[in-house]
Amino acid sequence: MANSAFKQKKVTVGGKEYTLQKIPFKHFLEINDRCTNKNGVLMKAPYSEALLKHIVVSPKVNLDSFDDDMGAGMELVGQAESFLLIKSDESTSETPGEGESDVLAADTGGRDSAE
Repeated sequence: MANSAFKQKKVTVGGKEYTLQKIPFKHFLEINDRCTNKNGVLMKAPYSEALLKHIVVSPKVNLDSFDDDMGAGMELVGQAESFLLIKSDESTSETPGEGESDVLAADTGGRDSAE
């Protein structure tokens, strides 16, 4: 289900470069649904893990990758969320993705926190 037409953007966090890739709006909403508890509160750990898993395509990271630098982890999650939610300007350095990506290859039927 990966689509090479999804826009990508390179960001630098904590001196390290990461490639972010947009996902379909429906997939973003499904992540939000899976990461919201029965009281309607967004659960930060599974939500952040899902953003890292589905948006950060290179290098692949997860929450454990930031045990030594929690600030960088929070910044990267914020960058990923902003990249999805802020309308891209045609004059930015965002480029279409190249080749196949596993950004959407994950099972969308279960909770991302169960990994």
